[in-house]
Amino acid sequence: MPPGPWLLMLEARAPWELAALLAVSPWMHRMSAGDGHPVLVFPGLGASDTSTLAVRQFLQRQGFTPYPWEQGLNLGPRPGVLERCRERLDALRRRHREKVSLVGWSLGGIYARELAKEAPDEVRCV
Repeated sequence: MPPGPWLLMLEARAPWELAALLAVSPWMHRMSAGDGHPVLVFPGLGASDTSTLAVRQFLQRQGFTPYPWEQGLNLGPRPGVLERCRERLDALRRRHREKVSLVGWSLGGIYARELAKEAPDEVRCV
């Protein structure tokens, strides 16, 4: 079932969240360096990997190895979404031979949390 109009309206806050990200970016660069481990990044409802590009670039500059979810637009819960997320997680785990961190924005965060519950042995943190 597609998301209702009220839920879709919540996604309109994205420009404000981007402005907040830009405002705090000077402090974000003080963050500890990463150890190169893989990070799978999930977009919010109605968004695609393009919307997570800034986050992935930041993570890469900090020393992590970020990856997009590669499922196109996040159109909400639908058959096969979590299964494809699980396949992506499995592939990254095999490629790097270590646990994968999950980062999600809005509905993407819910996907990340659900995936971590399904595969706790493959997930480093959410």
